[in-house]
Parts: sequence; C-alpha cells; structure tokens
Amino acid sequence: MALIEHLSALPAYAPPGHSGTRNVRLVEKDFCGSFEMILGRIEPGGIADTHAHDREHQVIYVISGLCDVTLGEEPARECGPGTVIRIPPKLMHTVHAKGDTALEIIVLYSPPLPPRADVALEGDAG
Repeated sequence: MALIEHLSALPAYAPPGHSGTRNVRLVEKDFCGSFEMILGRIEPGGIADTHAHDREHQVIYVISGLCDVTLGEEPARECGPGTVIRIPPKLMHTVHAKGDTALEIIVLYSPPLPPRADVALEGDAG
C-alpha cells in the first residue's frame, strides 16, 4: 500500500443498493483496521436506498451538491455543502441526490464495512 497516491490511481466502485453512485476508497480498512474513508459522488436523482449498518458508525460530510437525507422515521432533511451527518449503527437511512449537480461527499465508517458485492467501475476515479 502506497502512503501517498493521487485520486486518479485509486479504483472506483458502485456499492450495492445505490444508483448513480461512484465511490473511491481513500483509506482502506487494511490501513489501520478501525475505519475506512470514501469519496462518494452521486449523480442528481441517484439514491442510496434505505438501509442500516449492523455495527458501523457512519459519518457523511457534504462537499458539494444537495441531497435529502432521511434518518429513521424523521422527515427528510435537505443537506448541502458543509453539512455533517452522523448515523449510528442500526439506524435506517436514505440519501437522495437532488439539484442540477452531482453530490460529492466524504464518508467514514468505523469499524470498516464487511465485504460486500461492490461493482468495479471503469475510468479514472478523480
């Protein structure tokens, strides 16, 4: 594992249950074992379907774009640049990108997510 890499050298993937999403893992779980960090891009209209994580805490930081976030039974809330979204384990949540530009986010999981059916994507990550 290289300690310094450019974003364009990292593989992109689409997670299961997400449409219009292109993620790049910036920090792999093998780096320290206690977290992983992802740069996510969701095209307008794309969605992370309603789901929960069994034991992982998730933090989302909105870099650019707009989304509606639903946490549990609460009504959806519009989130834009600078918003920090904290999602504890077992809380059902949905992220729906909206507006005219892609939603760009940083996502942290602690502990890292277990293996799942990510789909490798072609082309540059960055």
